[in-house]
Amino acid sequence: MVANSFAVKTRLLGLSSLLLACSGAAGANEVAQRTDSGGAQDTGSSVEDTTPADTGVGVDTAVPEDVAPTVCPPRPKCDTPPPDPGAKTGFRHTTSGWGGSANHRGRDMFLKAGSKQWAMAKFAYGAPTPDNDAQDEDVDVYLLRDCGTTWKKVGTYRTTKDGEHSTEEGVVDSGGRIYVDLAAVEPIPLGVGRHRVHFVLRGDNSQTDQFIEVLPDGAKIIVTDIDGTLTSSESASWGEAFGLAPPGANPGSAEAISALARKGYYVFYLTARPEFFVQKTRDWLDSKGFPLGIIHTTFSSIGESGTAGINYKTAELAALRTKTGITPTYGFGNTDTDTNSFDNAGITPASNRYFYKYNTDLKGGTYHDDYTKLVPTFEALPAVCK
Repeated sequence: MVANSFAVKTRLLGLSSLLLACSGAAGANEVAQRTDSGGAQDTGSSVEDTTPADTGVGVDTAVPEDVAPTVCPPRPKCDTPPPDPGAKTGFRHTTSGWGGSANHRGRDMFLKAGSKQWAMAKFAYGAPTPDNDAQDEDVDVYLLRDCGTTWKKVGTYRTTKDGEHSTEEGVVDSGGRIYVDLAAVEPIPLGVGRHRVHFVLRGDNSQTDQFIEVLPDGAKIIVTDIDGTLTSSESASWGEAFGLAPPGANPGSAEAISALARKGYYVFYLTARPEFFVQKTRDWLDSKGFPLGIIHTTFSSIGESGTAGINYKTAELAALRTKTGITPTYGFGNTDTDTNSFDNAGITPASNRYFYKYNTDLKGGTYHDDYTKLVPTFEALPAVCK
């Protein structure tokens, strides 16, 4: 039986060789190539039918696994609705909550995995004046890991009095602040990804948020100013603070920054605006179609400009490098605070520093007056997904 079986197989192989020879050497090579790779064409036959389809000399359209992506997944929106805070408890102190509407703000952060992770926010009323702190008041803190779908209550904490807490992440305790060391209360540190911390001031259930980006190794960042760089006016934001309409966006600015975000660059919105502008800044960026990012303002009640503005932005970029080891790859600005701070930070090549309608001592940077012309350049860049 074994001999007969061998003879049958031998005849079949001989017949198969004859058929392949008749179909031409090119066809034989194509069949062998597809058979060896396990990539037989799906012809609708049953699994048991192993006869190669007669497709002639075709082109394999499968995409190799090692081909780099041309765009990267967007940052998650973190828009899962926060939990119901429950009934208001009323303020512990009669001095809390007066002076105007709530103007609380979380402190966004870029971090590296394994570094200390702080949940931080400021609670105050009546910006731009009097920006009255809500001190010694209870705040519920919630965490949305990885911008997922499940909120976790971290705990209830009490806002500080002036100078009560040590300075952390460059945030001096000016009162009305929350500092929560997440590593001390969370069994698992925040991993690489975007996370949202939600704060509820229990006295009146007013709320604010903080976003934390834990960066992967090799991550790349772009930094951009806001006023005059992205907005249509250098000072229009102050009008918004006093009830006027928000400023417009410079044409093409959202598209240019978004093009870089699609390539995998993390966005750092670094503005010399006063601290009470955090939420208005977040809302404006969202309304104008800018990509998600990390927002930092000054801690000043009036913002910074000139030498103070240069020093502020230089210090922020130095702190970013100290914490993450990253110097931004691209920078966008429109005044000397940007040309000088980008130069101090060592953003290279200098041509990657773009200055909108500003042409005074660019320190090797690139003048431009039209964001739409930058979009094709950025869209042609390789992706840097991590």
